[in-house]
Amino acid sequence: IPQQFLNHLKVALHNREAFLEQCIQENTTCYRLFHGAVERWPSVTIDRYGDALLFQTWRSDLNDDVVGQMADFIEEKLHHRFYILWADRRKRGQVDRHWVGDAAPQELMATEMGLSFRVDPVHRGIDPLLFLDFRAGRRHIREHAKGKKVLNLFSYTCGIGVAAVAGGAKLALNVDFGNHALKIGRSNAVVNGLSEPQFETIQDDAMLVLRQFSGLGVRGNAKRRQFTKRTARLFDIVVLDPPRRAKSPFGNVDTVNDYQSLFKPALLCTKPRGRMLVTNNVASVEVDSWVESLNRCARKIGRVIETVDLIAPDSDFPSLDGKYPLKLAWLTVS
Repeated sequence: IPQQFLNHLKVALHNREAFLEQCIQENTTCYRLFHGAVERWPSVTIDRYGDALLFQTWRSDLNDDVVGQMADFIEEKLHHRFYILWADRRKRGQVDRHWVGDAAPQELMATEMGLSFRVDPVHRGIDPLLFLDFRAGRRHIREHAKGKKVLNLFSYTCGIGVAAVAGGAKLALNVDFGNHALKIGRSNAVVNGLSEPQFETIQDDAMLVLRQFSGLGVRGNAKRRQFTKRTARLFDIVVLDPPRRAKSPFGNVDTVNDYQSLFKPALLCTKPRGRMLVTNNVASVEVDSWVESLNRCARKIGRVIETVDLIAPDSDFPSLDGKYPLKLAWLTVS
C-alpha cells in the first residue's frame, strides 16, 4: 500500500508542477498537494500550510511510518523541511491530531498571494484556519473590492475581509459568531497592516445581523431575547459563505433544503447593481438547481440576478467531472 500511495502522490505532484510554480510567483505557501479519491486515494488529503504538512484522513488507515515516507518525498520535491501533522477525522465531529516528528510552534504563519495568515495546525477547532478551496474566491474579491463596501458573512478567520481591504475596499465588515475565529481574523488584519475603519468585525449571530441589515427584522419568540439592535444597511458586495447546517434562535442555516432563507436577506443587503459572492459546499447539491433556486428567490422579492459567473477552485483541487463540491457563484443583482 505505501508504494501504491507513493505512486499516486508522484502523479499528483507532477500534475501540479505549473500550479506550484505559480504559487512561488505569487508568494503562496498554502495549497493542497493531494486530493483524496480524485487522485486515487479516497479519504486522504495532504495540505501545505507554510512550514507544516497537514495529513487528514477520514476512513483510510495510515500509520506514522507511511505518513513519514510521504512527507520525505514531498520535502525532496519541494526542497523544504516541514513539521508533519496527522489529523485523524474518522469520528464525525472530532479530530485526533498528533505530530509525526517534531511539533511546530503554537502559532504558525503562512502566505497566500503575498498576504500573511495564521495557520496554526493545532487549535481549538476541527477545521483548518484557512480553507484552501476558497482561495479562488479570495482572489476574486481582492480583484473587485476597490472602493467598495463589503459585507463578509460567516466570516470565520476573515480571509475574505483581509483580501478585500488588501484590494482597496472602503470597508470589509466581517460577521461571525465565533469569537476565537474573529480574534485570529483581527490578528490576520494586523499582520498585514490593515485596521479600522476599513477592517471591522462583529461577533454575533450572522442570521440576526442579516435580518437586521436586510430590514426584515427580528420576529416571533426571538424578539424576547436580548440582542444588539442594528439598522438596515446596504453594501456594494455581499459575501455569503455559510456552513452546511447551523441552528440559531434567529433563523436556521440549511444549505441543502433551504438556501433561500439565507439568500433572501443577503440579497436585500446588496445595493442595486451590486455584486454577491455566494457559496454552497455540499457535494450532493447540483449547481444548476442551486443557481435556479437563487433566481427564484430573487424574483419573489422583485430583484433580478443579471449575471452569474461560476468560479472554479484553483487546480490544486482537481475534479474528474467539473462538479466541484464547493460551488462559487459571482452574481450581479439589480
